[in-house]
Amino acid sequence: MFCLKMLRRLLRTEDGVTAIEYGLISALIAVVIIVAVTMVGTELTRTFVPAVGANTFTIEGRDNGHTMQKSECRWANTSVWVVVDGKGDCVRYFPAGVDAKNELVHVWFHGDRMGQSEAKYNRMTPKELARRAQREYERYDIPYIRFSRPGAYGSTGNHGERRRPRESKIINAALDQIKSRYRVKRFVLSGQSGGGHVVASLLTMRTDIGCAVITSGVTSVYERLVERDRSVDYTGFNDYFDPIDHVKKIAVDPQRRIFVVGDPEDSSVPFVTQKSYFNALKRHRHKAWLIRGKGRGSSNHGLARLGHKVLKWCVDGQPANSIVKQAEEGQ
Repeated sequence: MFCLKMLRRLLRTEDGVTAIEYGLISALIAVVIIVAVTMVGTELTRTFVPAVGANTFTIEGRDNGHTMQKSECRWANTSVWVVVDGKGDCVRYFPAGVDAKNELVHVWFHGDRMGQSEAKYNRMTPKELARRAQREYERYDIPYIRFSRPGAYGSTGNHGERRRPRESKIINAALDQIKSRYRVKRFVLSGQSGGGHVVASLLTMRTDIGCAVITSGVTSVYERLVERDRSVDYTGFNDYFDPIDHVKKIAVDPQRRIFVVGDPEDSSVPFVTQKSYFNALKRHRHKAWLIRGKGRGSSNHGLARLGHKVLKWCVDGQPANSIVKQAEEGQ
């Protein structure tokens, strides 16, 4: 470099240096330092730029969790950044039929995804999730959001820590932002299995829920453990949020209807636990109904499709008894 050569030449001068030359040397040293720091900074930037996007679309990300910076959470129409307990998270969601202003929006929460096969989990790409959201919107004609729970399907966090209090806090904060973004007046919520736990938890936090449908829901966590002869939740944590213990926190709303849907033959989440939750709702004077459905799959656990139908009937204002009858008759 020219600056370095001049500096070396001045330092080798036998006649010594004048005050002016001292000043010139100092200036050259400063220039060299600035250039060197800039070059190092550029190299560091090239080396440490984080990957864009939460890798919880992969099995590795789902199993190990993922974090990101706010600047990376930049999907304008399918993500929100929330801060809960001093920690930030990027939450993904996939909307269909959602306008700039909405009287109501249906938000659906998927079940637990730990243990799901790699082939099945990896099918749920952003494109596929958007396609499925569009399908549900077209099928039921209700603005629809398919919500990715923390640690799954693009949302940051650790899915292994599901059912702990922070999960529902994150989701609740995300719904606040979604409500503001799309000017939503009321939500209608449904959730399958662990997603049903989310719905039951949100009922204790929100007063803008018109209909709530919980299918095969983990709504009485401790009772499920007793029924399964376990001492620790499947997550490995015992500081879980147990919805049945917090029913008293649900605000009484004569306009809101809650449907608890389960299969008496469910081998994953015992129906008796869902019935206990339903009874707790009734004791606290909530408008709630219990539906005995026929779950899909070998465990008789899959009731999400029926849940979507029940929610549609609820939104349409059908009488509750009619809804129960149609659901139990398999319509």
